[in-house]
Amino acid sequence: MRKRILRIAMAVLMLAVMVPSALAATYEEINQDQVFLKQEQRGTCTLASTAMMLRRAALLNGDENWAQITEASCRQAFWIAGCGLPYNFSYGEMTVSHDTLPGGEVNKDILIDLLAEHPEGIMLHAACVPHGILLTEYKDGQFYCADPSEYAGTGIIPIEEAWGTRVENSNAYWYVTSQVADVQEEEDLALPQVTVETSVEDLLLPLFLQDVEEETCLIGQALLAGSEDN
Repeated sequence: MRKRILRIAMAVLMLAVMVPSALAATYEEINQDQVFLKQEQRGTCTLASTAMMLRRAALLNGDENWAQITEASCRQAFWIAGCGLPYNFSYGEMTVSHDTLPGGEVNKDILIDLLAEHPEGIMLHAACVPHGILLTEYKDGQFYCADPSEYAGTGIIPIEEAWGTRVENSNAYWYVTSQVADVQEEEDLALPQVTVETSVEDLLLPLFLQDVEEETCLIGQALLAGSEDN
């Protein structure tokens, strides 16, 4: 009986550890270098940046097939040859829309608010360059991005290190309009473990009490036998 209870307790513990991986991703997971792409050819910066945005959104939604979202798959799904990105389109169950920016310093507050609503990032475009990047985060007074250009660094970099596109000279952006899960907080990952430990103790408590009762019974029997001998 004791072995059976221990097996159940261990199964519950393993299940609790596995569950968080199926939930929304953490910042660390959506910021892995392998999530980001470099454009495959000239003129596809907006396509590659949009693919990166969709990969992060898929990760947040717990889609195990997020890595299958590539520049090639996006080109087949919504790219318009000779024109580029349409203003509104879909990729699987995800939908994307377009909007414009006024330009200049006014862009800053608008983009900060957008990033607060879109942890997956937004595809930011500066027609004057022209070049599109994935704007990923605003933190400690600094905008960060992932630039698909071969002339920019890999992974997440400060926007000042991107090729040409800046907050002030951007005039448009694309963003995910379908539902995207919030980022999984790192602290939440430890919560199931605390609950499971409490459950394990609860399962083992009857065994402990049973041992105490058995020992008490044996002591009582010994005392009784001793009194009879006297």
